[in-house]
Amino acid sequence: VRPELVGQHRPGIVREITHVFASHGVNVEDLPTECVVAPTTGQQLFKASADLQLPTSGAQSQLRQELEKLAGDLMVDISIN
Repeated sequence: VRPELVGQHRPGIVREITHVFASHGVNVEDLPTECVVAPTTGQQLFKASADLQLPTSGAQSQLRQELEKLAGDLMVDISIN
């Protein structure tokens, strides 16, 4: 599973995301992050993607629901491939 996140940069965003992963027993194999300047607004954007191993096949739907809730709370876009 490979979620990707894009949103306005703010302190604590990695902690929030990894807390969701840990609470679902997800193993994070890779978590590259970067901050870039948005071309239209000039604001700092935070981008992250992760390579994850889930503990069970049924965990993906639960993880997806929790990440979608978090995306709303953090006002970021999260997609899961």
